[in-house]
Amino acid sequence: MSLIPDQNRLPQTPPWGIPATIGWLVLAFLLSALAATSVYGIMQGGALPSKTTTFDGTLIAIGALTSIPVQVGVLAFAAQLRGWPAALYLGFNLPKRGEIVFAALCVLAIDLLFDFSLYATGRDLVPSFQLEAYQTAKDGGSLAAMILAIVVVAPIGEEAVFRGFLYRGLVRPGHEILAIVAIALAWALLHVQYDWLGMLQIFALGLILGWFRWASGSTTLTVIMHVLINLEAMIETVIKVEWMT
Repeated sequence: MSLIPDQNRLPQTPPWGIPATIGWLVLAFLLSALAATSVYGIMQGGALPSKTTTFDGTLIAIGALTSIPVQVGVLAFAAQLRGWPAALYLGFNLPKRGEIVFAALCVLAIDLLFDFSLYATGRDLVPSFQLEAYQTAKDGGSLAAMILAIVVVAPIGEEAVFRGFLYRGLVRPGHEILAIVAIALAWALLHVQYDWLGMLQIFALGLILGWFRWASGSTTLTVIMHVLINLEAMIETVIKVEWMT
């Protein structure tokens, strides 16, 4: 594994500073929320979302499939405005085969460790909100869209935001660890659907993904890891709903 990214190919223009980085992220989230609400309103004939459950799988699918392309688009525009190729700024480059294999093995170990911690503390392997989202999406005929949103689209969007744009704006030579911790904490705090142990696991996962982002120089690699993690969670959810209830 190549531990140090190739800095020689980076543009001369520095990344956006911390205030500008946060400002662009806020703008991306606001525009993406507006887009998701508008699309839902159009689909419902102008009606605002009226969730009958806390975690409606259909709304999750619409929200992710609509908002995430907008988020990534805004951040890509911000990168180009700074004089960077969008893919380079966000870290979307091809990782090495050995890095992918090593990352996949780490994901397997992480999943086993997290599942054991849930089992040891008497918690269900599949949180109730995942069951609710799956069942409502299935009942609403949007199960395939929800699976696509959670397993593929959401990892691309979250990694573009956190290990891509935010990482590029926060990380400074010699202060990589501080930035990785701050990004992992911010990412964990957004996952309010989990209990304290779940959020602690998300934070730990954020640290691991941050390390891989720094070590490989590739957000693509963390997207692959994120996809595998969400896929494992979805498989457990399918097993729980379809064969154990």
